[in-house]
Amino acid sequence: MRARKRGRTPIEEAVSMIVEETKGPIETELRALADSAGYVLAGDVRAVLDQPPFTRSPLDGYALRSSDLNGAGREHPVCLPVSQYIPAGIISSGRLPEGTAARIMTGAPLPEGADCVIPQEDTDLGEHRAAFYAFIEPGRNVCFKGEDIKAGESLVFAGTRLDFTHIGILAGQGIRRVEVYKKPRVAVMATGDELLPLDKEPVPGKIYDSNGVMICARLRELGAEADLHPIKGDAPGELAAATERLLQEYPLVITTGGVSVGDRDYMPAVAEMVRARILFHGIAAKPGSPALAAVRNGRILLALSGNPFACIATLELLARPVLAKLSGESVWRQRQVRARLAGSFGKPSPARRFIRARLTGGLVSVPEKGHSSGSLKTLAGCNCLIDIPGGSGALAEGDEVKVWLF
Repeated sequence: MRARKRGRTPIEEAVSMIVEETKGPIETELRALADSAGYVLAGDVRAVLDQPPFTRSPLDGYALRSSDLNGAGREHPVCLPVSQYIPAGIISSGRLPEGTAARIMTGAPLPEGADCVIPQEDTDLGEHRAAFYAFIEPGRNVCFKGEDIKAGESLVFAGTRLDFTHIGILAGQGIRRVEVYKKPRVAVMATGDELLPLDKEPVPGKIYDSNGVMICARLRELGAEADLHPIKGDAPGELAAATERLLQEYPLVITTGGVSVGDRDYMPAVAEMVRARILFHGIAAKPGSPALAAVRNGRILLALSGNPFACIATLELLARPVLAKLSGESVWRQRQVRARLAGSFGKPSPARRFIRARLTGGLVSVPEKGHSSGSLKTLAGCNCLIDIPGGSGALAEGDEVKVWLF
């Protein structure tokens, strides 16, 4: 087969092309709140309760009227009888009598009539009669009903990927189940005669497939149900038949290898053989410049480089937005920040280049070596990509750079 010439589509344009062709999720399911982390909410959730549901004490101490503490100090304590004991979970037996205090524990409802809570550290911890060594104003050390959340207000919006914070908020409302989008299914298939699955013994001239396993692991971290399919060799008919089957079953199919313009790089031809419309073949960036995307009946084929780092870099740049839309997330654009370079990067970048890095605070550092697209070892510990514009020279310590977060 004759090699096709690659284009040079800018990353941002390539992402927009794929996302525009990607269909959002349709199927939803009800899940137990405790099992919903990582799923995307299908509808807004409103508060059904005030939070706190009653006015309460945030600490152990004494509830009383601020006016009863006038003049209190270490040298001149105010002494009051203790008329009630209120532990957490117990409602006061009645209105707090004037001129008395109630012993109260953290989280307990404030008795009617009290307008402040004095910490026990400012008292003598008296059980029947207590001495108070400080004055505090009305409203001090009081958590008022509804000050955090008002019943009826929106708590979590549709399109939000639920994490532990959202689950804690909803649990505080007594919400037991939530409607979420089903996780998108993604097929992953590595290609190449040189590849071995992990269950085979080493063979001279062959290498183990790290790309397929790595991509599946990353997709699962990102909230997808990723299925690793058997490796396919460099045979156009076999590749086309496998790709055809996967595009019938999955909304997103990701392949690695065979996507450039060499004699045995068949994936561009395979896209045509399965009647998929090619959106782009080639991106204006390194690594992973041969990447290809095609669409058929709303299903996306994304063919990535076989070089391990090129593969994972373009997965982050191109596949994550598609996955976000398939998942129902309201925001699909990757998060980008500016940071200062710690250390240096000595290579000039005639073309736009993405390099592995680690962002800590406002500083981003790069590995000292191991930047080839075939190297994986130095990817460990990295949490971002530095975006170096084309035409840039070497980067020096302190230079400001754009960072794409994993």
